[in-house]
Amino acid sequence: MSALEQMIWNILGYSSMPVIFLAGFAGTALVAIAILKMLGVKPVRE
Repeated sequence: MSALEQMIWNILGYSSMPVIFLAGFAGTALVAIAILKMLGVKPVRE
């Protein structure tokens, strides 16, 4: 593998990590919100 190919794969690999992390965080939040809405949970008001 040439140096250019190695650099491209390194950039793709390291840039995909935060994208995967953020997508997982957002997906988990959306699923949790959907479940809470389906169960009819209301926000706590003091």
